[in-house]
Amino acid sequence: MGRFKVIKVMDFLLIREGNIIAFYFWVCLLLYKEGNHVKYRFYNQFDIINSGVNWQMDWKAVTFDLDNTLFSHEEAFKKAIKECFKTFSDKYINEAHEITYEQFFPVFKLNCDRYWDKYESGEVDGKTYRRIRFNETMKDLALPYGNNYADFFHDHYYSIVDEYSEPFEGVHELFEVLTEHGVRIAIVSNGSADTQYNKVKKLGINKWVSEEHIFISEEAGVSKPDKEIFKLVEKKLNLPSHEIVFVGDSWAHDVAGPIDAGWEAIFLNTRKEGKPTEHQPAAEFEEFTHLKDELIKMVRERRAL
Repeated sequence: MGRFKVIKVMDFLLIREGNIIAFYFWVCLLLYKEGNHVKYRFYNQFDIINSGVNWQMDWKAVTFDLDNTLFSHEEAFKKAIKECFKTFSDKYINEAHEITYEQFFPVFKLNCDRYWDKYESGEVDGKTYRRIRFNETMKDLALPYGNNYADFFHDHYYSIVDEYSEPFEGVHELFEVLTEHGVRIAIVSNGSADTQYNKVKKLGINKWVSEEHIFISEEAGVSKPDKEIFKLVEKKLNLPSHEIVFVGDSWAHDVAGPIDAGWEAIFLNTRKEGKPTEHQPAAEFEEFTHLKDELIKMVRERRAL
């Protein structure tokens, strides 16, 4: 529908009905934006950001996911795996069985995803998961495999992956402003403790996030989206659920999970994922810098406290 037609329809509604619902719909249409990487979904009163509306909320803590929320795990993973594959190839793969990285990585990533649920559910531990994904990949490609090979590959991976973990632009600025205004910051992430703590250190965010406010599923004994991990955070922060907002990139883990636990959630949809459930996040962004700008604006205008 063209802009002129929309205006004529809304003029008709306003004149004929003269009601506040029509007016509200008209305002929503004017405010709705789709093409600038910030999607304003009119889920509820918390959703109208950067619109001149006084967005009142009671958040006393902002809790973040780690991978693909504060940095691009996908990019760090790809770069580190590429280096590991080269090192492994030089040492163990002869020219008769030469496979390129471009052939190796899609198969490896497929097996990473295929067996992830086994690790996340606790069916296998981290080392077993890593051995499975490596060995199944090498079998698929008719390359040398075995637990010793898998351990060599992953030991090298964990020794270098942090070098490729760089925070998104604006992470440090946002954390500094939140801290200056008394907003607590926490991290909740699924994964192994050593790996995730190393990422926190490499990202340089432990300056603003104390260790007691970092919650890793391996240590907690429960993973997102289970409500229990969010209740654990509430207890540690000594805050009720409605005073905490979660920011993350996974719909199931970082939107549906927190909302089911009684929290608000902001969907940082960096990978442009779909939304398989009817959960309603407070807002959605596709770039961290836009999220950062809005949160900083809200805090500085004292709309967030």
